[in-house]
Amino acid sequence: MNRIYITLLILTLCITSCTEKDTTFSVTNEAVGAITKATKTSDLDALFKGPNDSLVKTASANYVLYEKGGNKLMKLSPKKNDNDIIDHIQFFDDRYTTENGISLKSTFEDIKNAYTIKKISNMIDFIIVFVEESEVYFIIDKKHLSSEVRFSTSSKLEPVQVPGEAPIKHFMFTWPLK
Repeated sequence: MNRIYITLLILTLCITSCTEKDTTFSVTNEAVGAITKATKTSDLDALFKGPNDSLVKTASANYVLYEKGGNKLMKLSPKKNDNDIIDHIQFFDDRYTTENGISLKSTFEDIKNAYTIKKISNMIDFIIVFVEESEVYFIIDKKHLSSEVRFSTSSKLEPVQVPGEAPIKHFMFTWPLK
């Protein structure tokens, strides 16, 4: 009887350890899905040539990736001085998730719980939240802030001034400069 349980346990472990993790919507410091720091814009057509993807080059030299059915997934922007190097990625699909579980469905509280806040930049209509552990950053609309900080760009914002329930408006990633 014990042999059967041990055999089933070993078989279960073998099956679960052999399954490969789907990284299509994974955002790490090394890769965004199939895109790495070494991926060039000239490689994008080959990378996204499948029947489920559609890559569109815009007039401003950006690339927008859509999935079959028209859902906008991400926008890839090349470096200003080298149009073949991908510098910046903006995510439009909430399936893109950081290693710490943050996506477009997350809130500022989720960001605070997952990362150390490095800096909050105070802009006219939004704030930009930068984190220590990752190259991702998050945009939060100022309409979710109190009126005393909402209408000011000169005041320095501290994390305690941002409501935990404030949703992420935009989620972006950039590779550090060489």
